[in-house]
Amino acid sequence: MSVTFEGKVALVTGGASGIGRATVVRLLKAGARVLIADVSLAAAQSLAENNSAATALRCDVSDPTQVQAAVQTAVDTFGGLDVMINNAGVPSAGGLIVDASPEDVQRTLAVNVAGPYYGIKYAAPRIAERGGGVILTTASTAGLRGMPAMAIYAASKAAMINLTQTAALELRPLGIRVNCVLPGIIETPMLDGIKAIYEAASPMPIADLVAAKQGRIGDPDDIARALVYLASGDADFVSGVALAVDNAMSANLF
Repeated sequence: MSVTFEGKVALVTGGASGIGRATVVRLLKAGARVLIADVSLAAAQSLAENNSAATALRCDVSDPTQVQAAVQTAVDTFGGLDVMINNAGVPSAGGLIVDASPEDVQRTLAVNVAGPYYGIKYAAPRIAERGGGVILTTASTAGLRGMPAMAIYAASKAAMINLTQTAALELRPLGIRVNCVLPGIIETPMLDGIKAIYEAASPMPIADLVAAKQGRIGDPDDIARALVYLASGDADFVSGVALAVDNAMSANLF
């Protein structure tokens, strides 16, 4: 049985590129109406163009007023909200803990931790108005283990795992399921910016690292399929889960 989102409304932050874009495309194909929220309004508008089931909005998730406005726009435009996907994120500049700049630490935490926190805070009451729904966050397998040269990024993603578990418990009485996905190494625009950091922290080039640890590089749609499953009725008894989507990379001790 194919997954359907007919009559459902979704909000996807960071929805104009990479994993967010692939998720928006799948949701639209499944019948959802989608608000594409992204710091790049032009990219979001391009994705929403000529599709009456989609609309675009500029949103910097580090600003709580913008997150709240995005939730309200989804409700005003489509009549409610059923699915919130906190996908927007940024890499850190990389480097050892003792060398990290305060500005990088603050920006990484503001987007990767506070952003999803605001998404949950403002989306949950509106989803509850519809009798329940789903909140998802894109975390990372970096949140499962130590990651030299990427400490603040890894810490921000580890925070998302705990936030997911806590929110799942708090929101269960409202009929809201909360989960996160942990992508492995995925071919996205973000990866282009951190390949050098991966290679600095590893004794091998990233292509060899991927081959050894993950088998192949992941595609954004690999993660989008997991997000859409977790958002669907097929996962109606799944909540509080941090789902690694990495072809067993994080299962390997060495």
